[in-house]
Amino acid sequence: MTGTDREKPRRWNRRLLAAGMVLLALMASYVLMLRYFRVSELPREQHFGVAGAAEPMGQVYIEPVSVDALNEEMQVRVYLSPSLSRGEDGYAVTDRDLTVIVTHDKIATELKLASADHSAATTFDLGLDDGSVNDYPLDAYRARLRVQLLDGKSSLELPVRVTIWEGLLGFTLHTTGQPGRNPDDVELTTVITRSGAFAMFALCEYGAMVVLAFSALTVGFLIFGGVRRPDAGLIGALAAIVFALPAFRSALPGSPPLGVEADLWVFLWTELATVLALALLVFKWARAA
Repeated sequence: MTGTDREKPRRWNRRLLAAGMVLLALMASYVLMLRYFRVSELPREQHFGVAGAAEPMGQVYIEPVSVDALNEEMQVRVYLSPSLSRGEDGYAVTDRDLTVIVTHDKIATELKLASADHSAATTFDLGLDDGSVNDYPLDAYRARLRVQLLDGKSSLELPVRVTIWEGLLGFTLHTTGQPGRNPDDVELTTVITRSGAFAMFALCEYGAMVVLAFSALTVGFLIFGGVRRPDAGLIGALAAIVFALPAFRSALPGSPPLGVEADLWVFLWTELATVLALALLVFKWARAA
């Protein structure tokens, strides 16, 4: 066996070892990203308002419906139900009219519940602050609410219990309460961010774009520099990457508008780099022909 024949298995072993180490590094990075973005975190209900032995006169349930990041709005549905006594049918009823006022962005949304009714509901939009879709997929927003429960006839403020559901597809919500202007007020601040799974998926897609761009540049420069021979088949491969990148970009979760900051840092230059690699390859192939 010649020295060259003995060297071939060693090269194969070294390459196999290098590939294994790269694979292990990728797996470790993937697990760390799963933990960092809290992909397994589940939504929950948060309760605010009266506590201890105090008895609320009404129950308000707030359910997020959708988030429009482009227009910085969140649609929510608010339910109002009494909690004073129980009727013969097992549902909560009260003998007084109730009115809940939800104040947001200096706008007051009013929901009324007549006496002996079981529940009432309304849907409205609230503005989001302190965020911009330009920061996709790491954009974050804040929604501020003030909830008041009033007697429908005397307008006397009543104690209320507010429950907010923090589940919304594609987003993670975390709500905290602050002291109100009077003891019966409930003031809430909700922080809205992209869910861990959505943010991780978007970052992985942008990372894949970078890998494709560097692969295309490697092919283009090696052939242009004469290290590798030009191949017409590679022209089709690079052209396919050029047209695949926009489709890849349109598949990002949440359908962010074109032109967010991540596009300028990743998508635009990867597209230009791939076009450059294709131009270099075509130029070299044309001269060789």
